[in-house]
Amino acid sequence: MTTPDDESTPRPAGPAGAGEPTPPPAPEPIAPEPAAPEPTAPAAGQGLPSAPPPPDYPAAGTGVPATPVAVGEPPRTVNIAFWLYVVGAALSVVSGIITIATIGSTRDAALEQIRNSPQANGQNIQSLADAAIAFAVGFTVVTLIFWAVVFVLFAFFMRRGANWARIVLTVLTALSLLNVLAGYGVGFLQFAATVVALVLIWLRPSNEYFAAVRASKAPRA
Repeated sequence: MTTPDDESTPRPAGPAGAGEPTPPPAPEPIAPEPAAPEPTAPAAGQGLPSAPPPPDYPAAGTGVPATPVAVGEPPRTVNIAFWLYVVGAALSVVSGIITIATIGSTRDAALEQIRNSPQANGQNIQSLADAAIAFAVGFTVVTLIFWAVVFVLFAFFMRRGANWARIVLTVLTALSLLNVLAGYGVGFLQFAATVVALVLIWLRPSNEYFAAVRASKAPRA
């Protein structure tokens, strides 16, 4: 007599189709993906290009480049004007010497004029003549020193690019018109030389030179 199979009784595995279906195969395990390598920092001074240098921008509010402005030699117009002013100073010396040398010849004319003057009554004519001659000589010497020294001094600064010296020379050239009749025509030669020099220092090459000197002295950012 056989005992019926209980659900808890183990059954032997049989071939497929022998009574019970074969269980499906277990899925294969999935291999994990390899982790991405971490980036390594490049060694100092390697791997990265050096940053380009910053451009030279103009200084704030000035419009002047940050790099210094090269100033060359004075142009030909400035050099010629400088020597013309030196010649004008030399002509001023010559004019003063001629005036002092001829002051004695005018003494007699001054005495005659004083004698004929109504204000000469009761006064020493000789003293008046000496005073007039002393004033003329003193004025001539002062004028001689002024035009000789001042012209050369300001012409020197003008040659170095000082715009203020150019302006002063412009004023002095206008004032030199007062010496046109001095020294028997030498004063006219002096005035002509300074006028030509004045024109030269205001020409375009001279203006560019003075502008370059002014820009080279401007403050940098």
